[in-house]
Amino acid sequence: MSKKQIIKLICLNLGLALLNVVLFSKGLVGLTLGGDALITALAVTDIVMSLIAFGYGNYSLLFKQQEVKLLKSGELMEPKDYIEALEDRKDKKVFEPEINTAIDQVYRLLDKDRALETILLQYFTPQEMTYVRFKGVIDSVNSLFFSNVKKMINRIIIFDEKDYNKTLEKINKQKNMPTAVDPYSMAGSAGAHMQIYDQHIGFVRGVVSDNEGILVKLDSLLLEISKLDDMSDAGLENMAAIREINELIDQTKLYKQS
Repeated sequence: MSKKQIIKLICLNLGLALLNVVLFSKGLVGLTLGGDALITALAVTDIVMSLIAFGYGNYSLLFKQQEVKLLKSGELMEPKDYIEALEDRKDKKVFEPEINTAIDQVYRLLDKDRALETILLQYFTPQEMTYVRFKGVIDSVNSLFFSNVKKMINRIIIFDEKDYNKTLEKINKQKNMPTAVDPYSMAGSAGAHMQIYDQHIGFVRGVVSDNEGILVKLDSLLLEISKLDDMSDAGLENMAAIREINELIDQTKLYKQS
């Protein structure tokens, strides 16, 4: 169950409880059973409607299948939006380790950004061209990082964990059969489905690995900058960490175009 679902459940049930406390408190509305016909009718109506709201609301939040809605560009604006979106996908237990790692990576990226900003401002003013070029590279890396996170979240959204678990159970049963063949070689069978699910899982793990590589490159950049007492535009271009980051960004652009 996601964090948002838990909050909605708490709000729904607490709201119903508070409403009925207000309606049936003598010092407030004062509804009661067995008194005046109108008041009794209102009390009965409230009880029935509360039970319906309680039953339908809890059923919808707990058991009704959620609509599959992919995240689009512009829906996630700030780092906290990405963290919340990842937190909301923790109901997909298959990806829980990757989600936890991705959340940690976002926080680590923010720490590195703050450290880079602090060091850059020790060498340059925000108006200097070298500072602007540095910031451009760092912003490009951040954009790539968060683009990866969004792709990861969308893969998790479309992943049908219930069917995955059923398919996995079916494969395990096939493996335990005395005359079992390799289930992954059975076209159109559980093995074929599992190969698709494995691609989703591999993609998500690959994104986590790619973003870890980005963090390593930022660490290298941070280390190189901290060693320099003076830096020119030429020095900026020759920095190994900058070259690696630019190559990473160029490779990503080519990948998107292909």
